[in-house]
Amino acid sequence: MNLLTRLFALHFDRSFSGKGWRQLAWLFGVIVTVFLLIYLVSFAFIFPEPSLEEWTGIDKDVLMGRLLQLICLFIDPGNIVEVPPYLRWFSLLVVVLGLILFCGLLISVISNMLERRVERYREGDIVYPLQNHIVIIGFDNMVPTLIQQICDDTHYGNCHILIQSTQPAQEIRSKIHTELDAKNEKRIVVLRARRDSIEELEKLYTTKAREVFLIGERDEHDHDSLNIDCLKKIVDIHKRCNKCSLIPFTVLFEYQTTFAAFQLTDLSAEWRKYIEFHPFNFYEGWAQKILVSRRYGKGENCIEYPPLDREAITYESEKHVHLVIIGMSRMGVAIGVEAAHLLHFPNFCRDKNIKSVITFIDENADREMNFFCGRYRHYFEISSTHYYDMSKDERHERFVLPTRFKGKDADFLDVEFEFIKGRAETPAIQNLIKEWVHDSGQVLTIAVCLNYPPQSMAMGLYLPDDVYDENIPVFVRQETSSALLNMLNSRKKDEAIHKYSHVFPFGMLDNCYDLDKKSRREGQIINYIYDFKNKYGNVPQSCPPDNELKDSWNKLSVSLQWSNLYSAYSIGPKLRSIGITDGYVKLDNDQITLLAEVEHNRWNMEKLLLGFRKPTAEEEELIYGSKEMGDIFKKKRFVHPDIRPYDELKESSKAYDRCITAGIPLVVNNNT
Repeated sequence: MNLLTRLFALHFDRSFSGKGWRQLAWLFGVIVTVFLLIYLVSFAFIFPEPSLEEWTGIDKDVLMGRLLQLICLFIDPGNIVEVPPYLRWFSLLVVVLGLILFCGLLISVISNMLERRVERYREGDIVYPLQNHIVIIGFDNMVPTLIQQICDDTHYGNCHILIQSTQPAQEIRSKIHTELDAKNEKRIVVLRARRDSIEELEKLYTTKAREVFLIGERDEHDHDSLNIDCLKKIVDIHKRCNKCSLIPFTVLFEYQTTFAAFQLTDLSAEWRKYIEFHPFNFYEGWAQKILVSRRYGKGENCIEYPPLDREAITYESEKHVHLVIIGMSRMGVAIGVEAAHLLHFPNFCRDKNIKSVITFIDENADREMNFFCGRYRHYFEISSTHYYDMSKDERHERFVLPTRFKGKDADFLDVEFEFIKGRAETPAIQNLIKEWVHDSGQVLTIAVCLNYPPQSMAMGLYLPDDVYDENIPVFVRQETSSALLNMLNSRKKDEAIHKYSHVFPFGMLDNCYDLDKKSRREGQIINYIYDFKNKYGNVPQSCPPDNELKDSWNKLSVSLQWSNLYSAYSIGPKLRSIGITDGYVKLDNDQITLLAEVEHNRWNMEKLLLGFRKPTAEEEELIYGSKEMGDIFKKKRFVHPDIRPYDELKESSKAYDRCITAGIPLVVNNNT
């Protein structure tokens, strides 16, 4: 008996602390049970039916009349005055039970349901079956700005935006409130849940969503692992859906090693059968923002970053671009690598000694250089580098030779790295920066990428005066607010250019990812040019519809997608090097021939930085010996025989560089 009582109590407690319909079910069950007992007991009494006697003259009890009178007594105590005296004690019992069950419990349960509903909404516990909505999984500082971009983009219409997070829903709403107006706030739906549970992920209705952003939570040590695990679970959900279109998934990877792994190897091949997979990294995103799109914000608060090649580096130019990065933080390394993808110019085709230079300055440069050389070991197999120890009064230089190749097989790249050990505020390095400023043979830019924002601010504002006097651009990393530097670099037309006019903030946590798909579409057009060249042997004259571009793009491996994207990113510097800055683009044969060599120099760097390597002489024989072996080396071992100087390329390989270069007008003119 005690066991039955405990089981009943447990079931009752679970039901009443659960959803409202369970509470109502229990209440109506009790009401029906009590009423049935009352109805059975009522047969001990005679219930008159006056209307029946009037119409038929029959004086006896009628079952339906009994039921109606009991219902009236049960729900309305006022009916007790019409009951015969011999039924009043029984009727009083019915009325009291009705008052308790209807006026007491029913009203309490309904009001409690409404209160719980409001409370559950505030806490983000209500699930809505949404369709054609945007899903954001996780919440950190960049999410409010991402939501603002979605609301401002007419492409998304007025669709709902569902946010799933482990953070308190009220806290999320208050942070979003500062970014959105009242109209767009109504589009926000917050669901408090974990992203490592399939049951919770099913509540997001991702199979019916328009687009999904997998961001993750702030300050997570295992952020990337959780995002990968979450994506696997979502893919499993999509596998079970028979009619599910390929929905775009943009996934944030915090660590560059994870991001690089997805760039090189097609780890997501199985996922991409069910979703459109777009990985991105915070640091690479900011590097592209300041070096490729060169724009942050919009309206009056928009910051336009100057290009690293702010002077045209033409075929005849004697200058080279020099990017100095203070601090080998994750941000500093990302900017250096992104710059290495972009800084390729025609004057190297004329003089192999004119190379773009990327210099890292860090007090632990010896250790950081080892990490960097290990990560990009295939670049350093070919290219030499300089290491300077300026941590003490004396300057010690060490020339590091290529680790694998020598002679004509080495040092044919047009970008080189330098590493300086020391603190940038020391007199020795300050004097070195002065020398760079006054070197007429270089176009200098400085990026301060220290991990501690106040230290970055101090370093950015207290460089040698020569830096500011010569209007050398200085990019200063900030994390929370760019307000001070925005005021310092204000350069409106009615204002004189002052000391800090060329100091630019970057790296803010709240603004990294851009919804602008311009570069992606440019990459898709470049892929179409490749495909067209393979099929027909020439350059297409027009673009196909967007859905065809997208379908062809989704069939590519992720590494080839990134190859096309980096090619698209490099179009701006290429056009500036031949004097084209805007307007309709048209290239003549001489320009195509010149830029084709520049494209190959860029491609060499891209492949090496993405993890490919140059083959040895023995491997080249195997690669050229059979097509099957060549495919194994290229696709499985990431060894490419075309990583070589342009002059040593086969004509068939040069034809691809010419084709891509000849297709630049198609890319630019169809994506403005």
